[in-house]
Amino acid sequence: MSKINNLNDIVKNGLCIGCGLCQSIAGEQHISINMSKKGRLEPKELKPLKKEIFEKIKKTCPGVIVEGLPEKEINKETKKDLIWGNYLSIFYAWSADKQIRYQSSTGGLLNGLSLFLLESKKINFISHTASIPDKPMRSQTKFSYNKNDLLNCDSRSRYGPSSPLDKFNNALNFKQPFAFVGKPCDISAIRQLSKIDDRVDKYCKYLLTLVCGGFAELTKSEDFLKSFDVNEQELKTFRYRGYGNPGKMYIQTKDGREHDREYNSFWGEESTWRVPFRCKICPDAIGESSDLAALDTWEGGSPKVEDEGFNAVIIRTERGRELVNAATKAGYIKIGKYLNIEDVNNFQPHQVNKKKAVYSRHQGLLKNNKPAPDTKRLRIKQISQLNSSDFNLEQENGISSRLKKI
Repeated sequence: MSKINNLNDIVKNGLCIGCGLCQSIAGEQHISINMSKKGRLEPKELKPLKKEIFEKIKKTCPGVIVEGLPEKEINKETKKDLIWGNYLSIFYAWSADKQIRYQSSTGGLLNGLSLFLLESKKINFISHTASIPDKPMRSQTKFSYNKNDLLNCDSRSRYGPSSPLDKFNNALNFKQPFAFVGKPCDISAIRQLSKIDDRVDKYCKYLLTLVCGGFAELTKSEDFLKSFDVNEQELKTFRYRGYGNPGKMYIQTKDGREHDREYNSFWGEESTWRVPFRCKICPDAIGESSDLAALDTWEGGSPKVEDEGFNAVIIRTERGRELVNAATKAGYIKIGKYLNIEDVNNFQPHQVNKKKAVYSRHQGLLKNNKPAPDTKRLRIKQISQLNSSDFNLEQENGISSRLKKI
């Protein structure tokens, strides 16, 4: 297997997800994050990295190592599922605020919880992803301190490239309690960083995520604009979804033109998403190391009709359970019936399939003399043993063709 000796080894082997933590660790004077021609955010060394800095990056990068829920977070009430990992409970939940629920993706659960954390003063700010005001198709890291900050920045689902951890060191340097909302790979990186930086557990009080289908390279969104003969510079508004569940993909230009497309017509077929290679080999798209993970609840995995928006939530830690209970008691969140693993399998069949495939995909990388992420407490080898040998071989061999597209 080829070894990872420098930052470019991570990028050229398709292991980079563009999270930005390497820049946060090394500093902007040493690493820049740039949009590639293929529509991916990728790091580039501006100055040679000291050995100890790169070692710190290797120990935290979600392209190098991904682990499940820390053992310290597991208690006697924790349930265990081979596919879905450790959890305390699963149930429907959504924002009690009708406007938040309507404008957000699905039921607005993560926005509702974030607002509760801010207004209850449990934290000082939320670190999350939002649109860039003058480039609304693109994303940036945002620190929100109040309701206006949080809800007026298009922070619902961002299906394009983002670097949610590029300012994480800044967040820690504030020395204030905060919550982080991001993808499962981002959460994994934070958990790894907590092993070598005591400030993480001291100041980052909550890790909230979503069950993630991957994100699309920017070229996917650019093609959406081209279909309406719109240039990115003309954009005033760009929404991937929301304003209903699932809501439409919607754009408005500065001169008032409006265009939209039904969710399923653009996002319904996952094979057309143009997700980065790292998403194809993701060992944890379900937020196993988070405090809680929100998910869509569409029967069979895709929406059939517009509805009010109902998230489900997988509670993974006692901290996550206490948060939802407190937010519900305070009137920020409403909860529905409790769910079982069979329900979640029905809502997220593609996640089940991905979890079954990922070990063989990693084996395919190794057989091609390519590095694969190191994993712990994610059970991917054990899960692969549920599969037929033909399925596993197909997944291994499929990596060879995917490697050509990195």
